[in-house]
Amino acid sequence: MLEMGLYSAIAPWGLALLAGLWRYPAVLEEVVKWGILKFTNSNLQFTSKDGLIVGLVFGLSEAVLFSLNAWSGGQWGAMLSRLLLTVPMHAATGGVIAWGVQRKIGWVGLAVAMVVHGMFNYWVR
Repeated sequence: MLEMGLYSAIAPWGLALLAGLWRYPAVLEEVVKWGILKFTNSNLQFTSKDGLIVGLVFGLSEAVLFSLNAWSGGQWGAMLSRLLLTVPMHAATGGVIAWGVQRKIGWVGLAVAMVVHGMFNYWVR
């Protein structure tokens, strides 16, 4: 569990480097969360709660990264909305991914998470 949390906290910082190169960050972020769940649990002995935790830690880390930029620009509203909206969305999509992997239909959970995340990004822009 600690390993999942650590990877989830570090991942957004690495993905920030790729953000300018990839047009669809939702796809990349969900694939990374799926990879964290899948490869830190080779025996797939985890619950949807683990997926929620991976998503929550990932979302918090991403929000901190975003807040560093928003803070310097004085964008307090953007920072607050990022914390209130983005973190729960990441937790929910992490749970959906875990649900799919547990039922041996990981690609379905991953696809649903990508669509939800993509629609969320479209909505908040």
